[in-house]
Amino acid sequence: MHIVFLADVIDNQNAGIHFYTSNLIKSLVDADKENTYSFIHQRENSFFDELKNYIIPSRKNLGYESFRKLYLIPKLLKKIKADIVIEPCHIGPFHVPKNIKKITIIHDLTPLLFPQFHTRISVFTHRLLLGKTIKNANLILVPSETTKQDILTRYKTSAEIVVTSEGVSSQPNGDNPQEKPANLAHIHAPYILFIGTIEPRKNLSTLIDSFSELKKSHKIPHKLILGGGIGWRNTETLEKAKQSKDVVLTGYLTEQEKKYLYQNADMFVYPSIYEGFGLPPLEAMNYDIPVICSTGGSLKEIFSGHSLSFNPFYKEKLKRHILTLIDNPELRDSLAKEGQKYAATFTWERTAKRVMEAMEKLR
Repeated sequence: MHIVFLADVIDNQNAGIHFYTSNLIKSLVDADKENTYSFIHQRENSFFDELKNYIIPSRKNLGYESFRKLYLIPKLLKKIKADIVIEPCHIGPFHVPKNIKKITIIHDLTPLLFPQFHTRISVFTHRLLLGKTIKNANLILVPSETTKQDILTRYKTSAEIVVTSEGVSSQPNGDNPQEKPANLAHIHAPYILFIGTIEPRKNLSTLIDSFSELKKSHKIPHKLILGGGIGWRNTETLEKAKQSKDVVLTGYLTEQEKKYLYQNADMFVYPSIYEGFGLPPLEAMNYDIPVICSTGGSLKEIFSGHSLSFNPFYKEKLKRHILTLIDNPELRDSLAKEGQKYAATFTWERTAKRVMEAMEKLR
């Protein structure tokens, strides 16, 4: 089969869906020797240097993006004789010839479940087009049972919904500890780490409040490192962070910078209100770091029993968990070892295999 990815997300994002899509593409291309793959995207990108790819440029002209998605992409799909087209980012594909099977990857329904945490355009787009996307799909891929059930609760679909969990890279701790990147020269151990986009669904105000209160009441020696790009609707979070010299905002992190922070963290805290999967805590586990994780959305499904869990709205339990890990090195070590063993079961190779098995049913 000729499988075509709509890969704009590789060109225009640096956050979670970009990371997911790039790893899935690499793993599929390596593992799948029976099918051929092509990629449609927006601009020159070295990621595609060894891959068959087609560029349909994006433009800011009024109405052009709709023309691109509804006419130019379907026309190209027909020309290159695609058998399957994959949209890795929730919305689409649209106007695809009927003989081409349509796969949509839906990571979560948070723009609909928590519209207050998203931009207006994201909420509007999901309300307008997600139902049509689900109705038109031949196959829907999701990262968790939680997201699958969220879809089935809101929509009717004849398409199979297949859970294909996300993955982490192979065990990283065989690598020598790396030299501190220059951009992180101001960061020193011990520290508590969060990595993710700085946006309201991540619930960082609760984490900052918990940390600040522990600094006052228990004089903990740690700093709080908030690693990741600055997203949207984050005024409250940024203001709280600026009030403490012990809270550090790193901004966007390269993979090497992220690796250094994971390698040297005392613990990783993920206080998100709702996730469709939650890759950062799994990455932290893979680096042998103990994890404190909320029970929001799929986080309960995936991480309960392998982390210290707390209701994202219950600050006192989060504080107790942080103190427990600081005061109990044996628990910290055992939780880290258990977490690393668990994380090792999530590989991109396994993800690719499950996606291939799901696609095979579309022949």
